[in-house]
Amino acid sequence: LIIAGIGMLFWMGNQSSSKNVAKASSRPTGQIEQLAPNFNLLSPTGETITLSDYKGQVVLVNMWATWCPPCKAEMPDINAFYEAHKDEGFVVLAVNSQEDAATVDAFIQAKGFSFPVALDTRGEVMNLYQSPGLPTTYIIDRNGTIQHIQTGAITKQQLETIIQPLLAEL
Repeated sequence: LIIAGIGMLFWMGNQSSSKNVAKASSRPTGQIEQLAPNFNLLSPTGETITLSDYKGQVVLVNMWATWCPPCKAEMPDINAFYEAHKDEGFVVLAVNSQEDAATVDAFIQAKGFSFPVALDTRGEVMNLYQSPGLPTTYIIDRNGTIQHIQTGAITKQQLETIIQPLLAEL
């Protein structure tokens, strides 16, 4: 069972979804080519983070947890991409799944990540987006439309390939 579980983690880490041309009306929330569902969450320091506040920017919403090895593996690349492109209208919203503020804040501070972090303490945003597991990344264009869903860790190359064209669109 352990080997099967490890194999499943590796398989999920290599899976991703890209643009799909099916009709948006037939899709549930949180799907490609559909408007990203809005959410309001608190940061570890108690500030309100609202997705709609970032309309006009390219947004990477990353569902993650401190105990998730693929989540921890992708975060340095996500942070580096954020630092390199935040002045071009790019933002990361790291939505932590069901952990307390102290745990999340200690992890973020220890790693030196600078992107905004939101606490989904009851899993409501994961349910709203019908997120299949952790990590899952949603890339949203400047109009608020989901352009890519990545199940499993996202790579530096994928960040460049998927987000650069969206940043170029004005």
